[in-house]
Amino acid sequence: MGKNTKNLNQDNDDQNPLDKSLTLALTAAILTTVADAIAVLSALEAIEESIIAAEEDKKAQQELNDTLEGLQQQIDALTDQLSKRNS
Repeated sequence: MGKNTKNLNQDNDDQNPLDKSLTLALTAAILTTVADAIAVLSALEAIEESIIAAEEDKKAQQELNDTLEGLQQQIDALTDQLSKRNS
């Protein structure tokens, strides 16, 4: 019986390196999948930030356009007043 147990332990020892490498490969695959998922989330966050920045830039540009339009109206009104005084 001791001899059979010794043979079983040897068989287990022979399989252990393969089991360890399979376990290591599985662990690496899982970590790679998690890393890929994090990369996807990071890319989605970057896209969202880019969209928000573009919307803020568009809003700021519209505010500038509105300000410039108001200034142009004031210039036109002043020009009209000057024209009327000189006429």
